[in-house]
Amino acid sequence: MGFRVVADDNIEITPALAAIASELHRLPGRAIARANLGEADILLVRSVTEVTEALLAGSPVAFVGSATAGLDHVDLDYLSGKGIRFSSAPGANANAVVEYVLSVLAERDRLAQVLGGGSIGIVGYGHIGSRLASILAALGGRVHVWDPWQRVPRRYRSPSLEQVLSQPVVSLHASLHRKLPWPSYALIDAEQVAASVKGQLVINASRGGVLTAGALKAWYEAGAELVLDVWPDEPSITDRQLAEVALGTPHIAGYSLEAKENATNMLVAAVTGEPPVKAPVAAAIVDMTACASLSPSDWLRALLLQHYNPVVDYRDLCRRSVGGISPEAFEALRSGYALRRELRGLRLRVGEQCPAVLRGLCDILGLRPEDTSTL
Repeated sequence: MGFRVVADDNIEITPALAAIASELHRLPGRAIARANLGEADILLVRSVTEVTEALLAGSPVAFVGSATAGLDHVDLDYLSGKGIRFSSAPGANANAVVEYVLSVLAERDRLAQVLGGGSIGIVGYGHIGSRLASILAALGGRVHVWDPWQRVPRRYRSPSLEQVLSQPVVSLHASLHRKLPWPSYALIDAEQVAASVKGQLVINASRGGVLTAGALKAWYEAGAELVLDVWPDEPSITDRQLAEVALGTPHIAGYSLEAKENATNMLVAAVTGEPPVKAPVAAAIVDMTACASLSPSDWLRALLLQHYNPVVDYRDLCRRSVGGISPEAFEALRSGYALRRELRGLRLRVGEQCPAVLRGLCDILGLRPEDTSTL
């Protein structure tokens, strides 16, 4: 007998999930209510559904899965007290978010800076932050990390948050929580931003609540290029906020097909006790033979932006603005998002004369370079 499943409609339905479900009901995550759970065995959510006693009391739900890494939307104490099993999907979208950040660096023309030994500050050293640090360091960047909750390697470890926030490029990847002694809610305010440098690029692909409104205002007034995938009052965005960012996207940094499939399959594995099924990599071949004469940074920029250009999502976001982005428009963008494929694992046509340095970049990103003659 299968399970009766209620799922956020932004969760990917994989063959593994379909195989264990006798009934499957999909709803917008913010609309899931107690009335929808009267006959549910399993509840699968993302970050927008508040999983609390108010939602679950009196329901037959025996398993809750969150296809995310962050857990601030889940009352774990309540679940534990009621004997409701819980699992999340840490790391499922890590590569997707890292590739998003790399594409932002490409679009903002910062790759030459990184490959030339430029400094990058990273806040948060979980699955995403640690992978980003490793890749940026392999590309040649000097990485500075602040995360008091994680064991950060000495080569990356920074003595303070302020020191990380003073780097020319800053990327935020802290999970959102209120745990003492280092809560991440309102972690960065105007006081910390005072250490910012002219021309700074700031990327927030973590959660909107990590930054205060004062921090965003201070960065904007200091002339920073702000790139936001997450927003202070999400799912609402004001016209002013849209105008103040260099790039903005509707919380889709982790929205690759592979990330979504892996997250679903991790939750199914937690239900069944079987190893999770890995999402297959794309079968497409990326042709870069015409770019072999470019410098390494220009070659990498061309590859990243050919595969995914965040400006496309920013323009789509701006087109939806009518006095700002309404919650309905924001959710429509996310639920109707055409999932990206990840670069990692793709075959890459590079040509027989491809320089070794470019093949090295392929290795760093997990690509499979192949000579034209072998395809």
